[in-house]
Amino acid sequence: MTTEPKPVRKVLIVSMDDPWKRGGVGGKHTHIRLLAKGLKSAGVECDVVAAKETAAFKLLHLAPGAARRRMMRTADERYMHYSEQYAKQLARNLRRHALDSDVVNAHDAVATDAVLELLGEKRVPLVLTMHGYYSREAASDGEIKTGSPEFMRLQVVERDAYRRAWRIVCVDSRIKDYVTSEFDIDPSVVSVLPNAIDTESFAETTPAQRKAARMRLKLPQELKIVLCSRRMVPKNGVPVAVEAMKFVKKLQSKAILVIAGDGPERGTVELVIQNGHLEDEVRLMGSVPHSEIGSYYAACDITLVPSIKSEGVEEATSLSMLEGMSCAKPVIVTNVGGLKETVKDGETGLVVEQGSPEAIAQAIDKLLKDPELAARLGKAAREYVRKNHSYLVHAKRMLAEYERAIKEGPQTI
Repeated sequence: MTTEPKPVRKVLIVSMDDPWKRGGVGGKHTHIRLLAKGLKSAGVECDVVAAKETAAFKLLHLAPGAARRRMMRTADERYMHYSEQYAKQLARNLRRHALDSDVVNAHDAVATDAVLELLGEKRVPLVLTMHGYYSREAASDGEIKTGSPEFMRLQVVERDAYRRAWRIVCVDSRIKDYVTSEFDIDPSVVSVLPNAIDTESFAETTPAQRKAARMRLKLPQELKIVLCSRRMVPKNGVPVAVEAMKFVKKLQSKAILVIAGDGPERGTVELVIQNGHLEDEVRLMGSVPHSEIGSYYAACDITLVPSIKSEGVEEATSLSMLEGMSCAKPVIVTNVGGLKETVKDGETGLVVEQGSPEAIAQAIDKLLKDPELAARLGKAAREYVRKNHSYLVHAKRMLAEYERAIKEGPQTI
């Protein structure tokens, strides 16, 4: 007779990335903060360990490390050295915590490796949440070359993490396919739980709130605003969104594109603006802390998520998409990854061909010229997210995954 596992009362979340760094601007950062908040709301004790940039870490490790990297020959070597510094910092921080939780929930392959090294022979249920394609994303961001020795080292770290985790949770089905097919992991140990948001913080706004938000952000009251809240990396397709504004301009739609985000593709984005003479049509707001992003949703009329495929990487369940939907804004997304899994074209938003500025421009024009359609899509989107993507519901689903890991035990490879 099988005994039911004891309820999970204590969880340790471990991440290579610090979810509070620079205001926690990334989707993974927000995911971790909300998961911890949701678990605590459910009466579960929860702690988060990450590779925090302490003053000692900067002085004793990052500064000498930067000098050493200047002597390295290739970008691949420099990236690996930089990553290893953070992995060691995570391991140092982890050693300060007693691994006495009912479950450890790692949020990347490096965090899994650090936990396993510290555990040794100790048996603690380990659940791995995957937010993306670890080695492929490093290649997509231009940090390493696909197939290089450094790339293959990352793949080994990934493989070991997937094989040694008791259960794996992926934020969309494409990532699950990647984990199971690329690394030969049994699909029965992998679940898909899309990202979640705080649907109370991201709520429908009134015209007065919209006006106040625009005044605060110094954005024009008379124009329609398309918000693209995206980090400027290849997979996010920000240059495509800027290109689209050339076609919006030709269609004589009175709109501007507001980009909240920064990153390595900023130079490319600025060049597209310059070459297209789009200085009046595009506003670059730089990196925006997550605590301030709500004002941008209040100010905008449309949310745009223009992601593209890059080095085999596809967008997961974008938080900027969910946040825009939760604010009852009509969303335009491309037909990749978790975007097309979430948005029903013509019902909760518009889905367009990835990499097509013309398709994005036509969707923007359609929403601007049909305010009734825009309002209907926005309201349906808000209702969908409220029912399916609340962080409180997500926390309960994660608790079920933890309990399942305890009940079924580690994988048999």
